[in-house]
Amino acid sequence: MPAAPSNSTTLFTAHPFRWFLALIIALFCYREWIVLSTPITLFYDEAYYLGWAQTPDWGYYSKPPMVGWLIALTTAIFGNAEWAVKLASPLLYSAAAIMIYLTAARFSNHKDTATKAALFSGAIFLLMPLIGFNSLFITTDAPLIFFWSLCFYAFLRAKESNNGAWWLLAGIAGGLGLLSKYTFIILPTTFLLYAVFSAVGRQLLLNPRFWLTCLLALSFLLPNLYWNYQHDFISFQHTAEISHQSSSSLSVSRLLEFWSGQLFVFGPVFLIYMIIRGLRRQPRTDIEKLLWSLFWPTFAVLSIQAFMARANVNWAGPAYVGAALLTGYYLSQVKGYRLLLAGLVLNLLLSVGFYHYGSLTNALGIERKWGTDPYKRILGWPEFVHQFQPWFDQYPDYKLSSDSRKLLAYFGYYITPQDFTGVALSDDSYIEDHYELQYPLSRSKETRFLFVSEHDVEAKLKRYFTDVTLLTEQTLPLYSNFSRSARLYKVSGFKGIKQATDQ
Repeated sequence: MPAAPSNSTTLFTAHPFRWFLALIIALFCYREWIVLSTPITLFYDEAYYLGWAQTPDWGYYSKPPMVGWLIALTTAIFGNAEWAVKLASPLLYSAAAIMIYLTAARFSNHKDTATKAALFSGAIFLLMPLIGFNSLFITTDAPLIFFWSLCFYAFLRAKESNNGAWWLLAGIAGGLGLLSKYTFIILPTTFLLYAVFSAVGRQLLLNPRFWLTCLLALSFLLPNLYWNYQHDFISFQHTAEISHQSSSSLSVSRLLEFWSGQLFVFGPVFLIYMIIRGLRRQPRTDIEKLLWSLFWPTFAVLSIQAFMARANVNWAGPAYVGAALLTGYYLSQVKGYRLLLAGLVLNLLLSVGFYHYGSLTNALGIERKWGTDPYKRILGWPEFVHQFQPWFDQYPDYKLSSDSRKLLAYFGYYITPQDFTGVALSDDSYIEDHYELQYPLSRSKETRFLFVSEHDVEAKLKRYFTDVTLLTEQTLPLYSNFSRSARLYKVSGFKGIKQATDQ
């Protein structure tokens, strides 16, 4: 008589995907509740991208078009509420988790092992602190990581079957990934590195369908390249400038800071375990070689970036698709679940601590200050902008204008009526943001403006306008050591850029 299945086997084989979907739905609902109840107001980049979404195009000042398209889609359906602006982010991370689950499920022919690898990898990804944080904000990382996951899954299926439909899906996902963030171009190096360590990888590179798929993906970028050609390749100029390659010196401390930050991107338990496991045993199976090849290129490129110039800790996000798959694969071969549970619980606590930071500090009697509050950059903007509403009501025919991208984004969203085409005033011909590219004062047909600035700019405005009146200066105290303040001017009689700069 065959032995009865163990409780653990039953746990992981009885409708595993349903359990995983339940986890996805629970986390999605929890994160949406946090956005609505806290509330998590817009970060100014989100308000900035919402402005892009008003005129869908093949490119924007600093990014490919996908984030603008996604916001255009969600706000067209649900309106311009903050949660609707952000909605694509938790949806795409949930979809990426499903791709990771489906990918890991193909790592073994043994049903129980494959199921555990799928559940573990998917759960590790969903509870990763980076995903917990990013799910509250719409950024380019959400479509980047989703299409990265989808493209890799399609490549895996194509590698197994050489089926044209999977190659086509891989090419489409790759193309949409390139339209999400330019760093998607790193993904193909996975297969080049894989070919170094694996005979299967070398066979993949000999398959003409692989190269046709890469060409298909690159073809999606052609409209964006044409848009950049029409705008002096402004997106690529900006991408190069933010890295500060030419002005920064080599820095070991900056590299170490980047590496230490990765502990809080992926989670300390899982990252340390993955590194130790990798150092103790060279990759033996073909799957291990492929997954390490998926992780290392992005991590290495961003580490070099951090050493040479600067790299934000979240920039390595795509590497952790490979890390989640690799760690889940390793843990599926370990007896017991202590390490898995320890890592998941710690990651969940890190996210919960961030989500409920205000409530926790209040309960503990800890005063929040500018240097200690992770929400400091989004706090108070709706209330602050509403302080200026009476003057916008009094002068409804005056156009919003500013010398600040941040103020144009926030005032454009929170003022009534909303204005996503605020006019930018710049002291030089150098283009620093989307407003200066699309709505510069020099090309504006408007003649009267309500100009908002965080500085005393009356003398500067008098160079540009014949009539300048300070209407109000408003301040909103946020912490004992910080207050927001801005001045609102009524200006008219534009003299022209050349006349103003000659003065």
